[in-house]
Amino acid sequence: MASDEVLFIINEDRQLLFDGTTFKDIPSKKTAAYHSAAVLPASIIRTHGFKAPQDTSPEKLEIQAEMSIYEDGGLDPEVDFKIASLTIPLEHEESLYVESYAVEEDTLHKQFDAVAKKSGQIDTIFPAALSYSALYAFEKLKKKNDIFIHFDDNNAYAVIFKEGQYISTRAITTLNDIATKLGIEVSKVREYLAKKGVESDLYTPDEFLHMTDIQDELSKVVERIAHAISHKRGIFRLESIDRFFIDFEGSNIPGFLELFNSYDYEESSKEVLNVFQSVEVGNRHHALQALYALASSQEKLTAVNLSIYERKPSFFKTHAGQFSLVIIASILLAVAYPIYATLELEKLNERHYQLQSDVSKMEKLTLKLRLKLKQERQKRDELKEQKATAVAKIEGYGHTLDAVKLFDTETLNRQKMMKDVNNAMRQFALSSKYLEQNSSASMKVQIITKYEERDNIAKFMKQLIAKGYAYVHTKKIERDDNLYESLVEIRP
Repeated sequence: MASDEVLFIINEDRQLLFDGTTFKDIPSKKTAAYHSAAVLPASIIRTHGFKAPQDTSPEKLEIQAEMSIYEDGGLDPEVDFKIASLTIPLEHEESLYVESYAVEEDTLHKQFDAVAKKSGQIDTIFPAALSYSALYAFEKLKKKNDIFIHFDDNNAYAVIFKEGQYISTRAITTLNDIATKLGIEVSKVREYLAKKGVESDLYTPDEFLHMTDIQDELSKVVERIAHAISHKRGIFRLESIDRFFIDFEGSNIPGFLELFNSYDYEESSKEVLNVFQSVEVGNRHHALQALYALASSQEKLTAVNLSIYERKPSFFKTHAGQFSLVIIASILLAVAYPIYATLELEKLNERHYQLQSDVSKMEKLTLKLRLKLKQERQKRDELKEQKATAVAKIEGYGHTLDAVKLFDTETLNRQKMMKDVNNAMRQFALSSKYLEQNSSASMKVQIITKYEERDNIAKFMKQLIAKGYAYVHTKKIERDDNLYESLVEIRP
């Protein structure tokens, strides 16, 4: 249903029309004429990713996505989930990366039944973090390697794009998390972030403790995002970040984006996302989400749809309606054979769809039974581990006090190690398949490079040794005709 406006559902009491630029009230209670949409916060969505061959059919991908997120994503087979997925081409290896999303149907009922009862349907319910795709669909931003960082009371995340293509979301600290740590109201946290951010000289002496806590929390956010970038570099060949955007209702957080300079992103642009200046503050992030719904309505992108309130098709798009059209046309033409042929074809089609549905149901049932057996075995193993876990926790309490004292030093050392490794990898054009850091004590990096450029791994190791790292050693080396992989362990 293409339209110049969409009905965006903020909650049961707030539903607004959006035309791509501004919001306006609904002119009447008849909302069925509009494409309707709502968002789901990241906190209630389960996600899971896997790779598939590029020539996999959409039907097979759908089944694989559901089976994968149940089996590897830890879904309870006894609970009904609504599942949808997004496919991301990996051109460098001619395969697809599939990111699946699942939400409990009971959660959808609790959140949207009241709205759906009034409007009759909700065409699209989508993950909030995907909304930034609409900025490229409507050409409000040029396609580059971008990171959008959104802060809100209960949901906050960093979203990574490569040349305008979504590739990843990372949950980060929310305003409520910061408010709880500081012991103040969320509104006060918003005020601190918007007016003072991490700039020490903007705080009064009485606000010193709040300042240090805010700086600490936002430094952790930056570190998490830096880790996410490093991880995605290997999977998606993300060579650089062109722009960092802060999405905070059009406000900046003084000094926050500049923290990324510590991770060697001095050349990246740091900007405030403010593309909806005509929308009142408080609704600007909603405008971004509504833009995604509008892009879906106008088929500028294919939305990830988790709605269970699908619009009922018009009569003539149903089997009964199509059958009626066949009858009417047949009577008018007075041709008996086409009627018979059409009816037989309709029966064959119905049988085909029914068989497909039965196969899909059997696959899902088999998957749930297999998962239930796996869970029973896990419960048995967990009983064996409980005693060891309890002992380990007791021993851990004795180290807590020492760990707290060393926290500040450890944080600086950990950041330095990350920066040194990132710089060395950039200098020698290396990518990481994964990166594991154990505080400042050690780091393991699975490096991947072209076979003919494998000498760069040795140069990488020599540079780290020159930086003063006492132990730089490769334990495992793998290669094929084109790629060369090496697991490098680094210790101070």
